[in-house]
Amino acid sequence: MFEMLVIIPSLLFISPETIALLTPIFYLIFQKEHRLTRLSMRLLMYSFGTYLFYSVSHDYLRIPFFALGVIITNFVYLFFYFFKDIKLYLTAIFNSYVMISLGALLVANVYLYSEIKLSNLILFFLTYSLYLIFVILYADSFNMSILEKIEREKLKKENDNFLLLLDLAFKEKSLNFDGQLNKILEVICEISGFETALLSIMDYEKNKVIRIAGYGLEEDVITALKNQRVNIENVLPLFSKRFEVEGVYFIPYGSISLDTEGVYVFDDYYTDFNYENSWNPNDLLLVPLIDENSRIVGYISFDKPISGRRPVSNELKLLKFLSWFVVQFLRKTPYAKYLISKSQVNMTTYPEFVRLCDSILNENEEASVAFLDIDDFDKINIKKGPEFAEHISNFISEYFKDMKNVYLYKLNGENFVFFMPNTNKLRALTIFGKFGESLKDKFEDVSTSIGVIYKEPGQNKSFFELLKEAKEALLVAKKSGGGRTMIK
Repeated sequence: MFEMLVIIPSLLFISPETIALLTPIFYLIFQKEHRLTRLSMRLLMYSFGTYLFYSVSHDYLRIPFFALGVIITNFVYLFFYFFKDIKLYLTAIFNSYVMISLGALLVANVYLYSEIKLSNLILFFLTYSLYLIFVILYADSFNMSILEKIEREKLKKENDNFLLLLDLAFKEKSLNFDGQLNKILEVICEISGFETALLSIMDYEKNKVIRIAGYGLEEDVITALKNQRVNIENVLPLFSKRFEVEGVYFIPYGSISLDTEGVYVFDDYYTDFNYENSWNPNDLLLVPLIDENSRIVGYISFDKPISGRRPVSNELKLLKFLSWFVVQFLRKTPYAKYLISKSQVNMTTYPEFVRLCDSILNENEEASVAFLDIDDFDKINIKKGPEFAEHISNFISEYFKDMKNVYLYKLNGENFVFFMPNTNKLRALTIFGKFGESLKDKFEDVSTSIGVIYKEPGQNKSFFELLKEAKEALLVAKKSGGGRTMIK
């Protein structure tokens, strides 16, 4: 609008075709943002305005018609390029067009003078200057109200997205984990202002990267990525300290030679952003997923920022914070085995432990599940005190802590759950037999009852089903007098 309010009085001294040529050149030389778009748009607007300027014979109407041509062309441009958001700014657009039209009519009044005198010119310029001051004051006030409205809408949308993210990560009970992951990525992209994202997990045991979810990508692309074999060593160079900013890794295009087998670069796409700090389609932005031991267990790759710019410090901090929600959700899914080590099992919640065991169980032909109960624990607690009872409980946890293929979860002071992948009946009995001897050596009058269930190769049972059968075996052991191991 202000550009037109400056150009309109200059039409008294400069031909419209000169303005139509000089203004685009000005944008080409001095503007850094959207130069090609601005140049072509100005050339079109002022060319159409020039056409209408010469299409009328009456001098008084020429400047208003020039303004009308610019307004029509500008509205068409806004309608096609900003169709989704144009409703939000209709009032501002209409007011701008009214201001331009009034300015054009005010300048056109010069043609009503019978002769041009210095006093008339001074009066005109004073009048037009007062008009510009009024427009500036009004625009400042109106812009403030618009900005406040935009900020309110933005804050409301961000607040709604954060509440949705909390619900998806912690409250949603759906077993469609992949669907929830895709939805979580979508919400994170909306909050952070990116159009696409790809979530990957590190499988250190098998030395590979697993792509598990994506947003903004075609379904066939995501499927192809999930089936692609990527070694971890091909990806680790991207997490170099020199690329780290606020705990996030940004790799500008050309700063490193990318391994095409290990890195997925989002499909090249056109962008007219050619200014300083603009995003390059080949830039990489990796947000690591960190476990409790500060180990990178996965990462999210983002692309296509809506702003067209490379992220700044605050935006990177936000992405790091949002990645925490993804980690917390993954701990409750079958992907938990990649995030939770054996030493961290007792720092998990019980549902997380069950998901962890289920995910490991799916990759093992045979396994054993056990339920252990300390006999007469309440009597021990009363007779010898809670400190002694706790000492027994801690001994059990310490005994199995470093044992290979034994995952122990402490339900309470007297009950323990065991998951033993790749463990047959004989090995399970041997493990608990040696444990019983060590317990007797340490606590002469203390015994435990244990129920064990063995999953044979080919059986299709979940961890929860096996645990239920292990508890039934425990009840049989308890009814038989306790102090023994019952296996089914």
